[in-house]
Parts: sequence; structure tokens; C-alpha cells
Amino acid sequence: MQTTNTSVIARRVKISDAHATLPYEAGWATEAVIFVQAEGDHPDLAIAVEVSPDGITWVRRAGATLAASQQLVDVPVAQFGNWLRVVITGATSEQPARVLVHLNLKG
Repeated sequence: MQTTNTSVIARRVKISDAHATLPYEAGWATEAVIFVQAEGDHPDLAIAVEVSPDGITWVRRAGATLAASQQLVDVPVAQFGNWLRVVITGATSEQPARVLVHLNLKG
């Protein structure tokens, strides 16, 4: 029987520049789905899931685009080692965004 856990790693964060969530230790899990949700108007946002061996140095693993017409996007990843984080780019001071990021782990 597998275990699942869902954590909010960014809650209603207003961004106007590149934003990276704090590192999240997820070594017990074998797969993850990251959900990025935008509240209200926002520009197209590029979502990147990054993995790390130590929580300091990062490698891009997966990505998606949250179009201005969308409110929610998911990014599945597997075989990611121990550390995960999400990097969101595309927001500016003229076109900010308010985002929520949920991390669903299974393993």
C-alpha cells in the first residue's frame, strides 16, 4: 500500500519576478505531481520543477506553461532523488501573479 501526502509549498504568494519555492525534502516518494494555481489575472507563467542532490544545487527536470487563460496546471515528475522545488517565471511588476503551489507525493 502506498503512502500519499499533499503539501502547500506556496500559498497565495504574489510574484513580480522569478520565484523559487523553498527546497522540499521528498526522498521517501517515488512520484510527485506539482499543481500550480494562479488567482486572478496573470501573464503566461513558465513552471519548472527542479531536483537537487543536496537542496543547494539544482537541475531542471520538468516544466509546463500556465497560460494567461488558465487557472491551474499540473507537472508530474518521477525518479527525482531527495529534493524538489518549483521555479515560476513570467510575472513582472506590470503583470504580477498570485500563485498557490501544491506538491502531491506518492511512494
